[in-house]
Amino acid sequence: MSKVTFEWDEEKNRENQSKHGVRFADAQYAFADPKRVIAHDLSHSQVENRFYCFGKVGTEVMT
Repeated sequence: MSKVTFEWDEEKNRENQSKHGVRFADAQYAFADPKRVIAHDLSHSQVENRFYCFGKVGTEVMT
């Protein structure tokens, strides 16, 4: 697997932690799960494509 880097906005990271209890720094590892599932978010926007990633990080499933 090639090395992948992630970038995020710290304000959005804080909002995500408050709303979902998950840091982006932890959630990024869901993409490394070989059994991860990527799903298209059909309800988000008609202008921009968005996706969900469901993957295991340690013993927890992250979305």
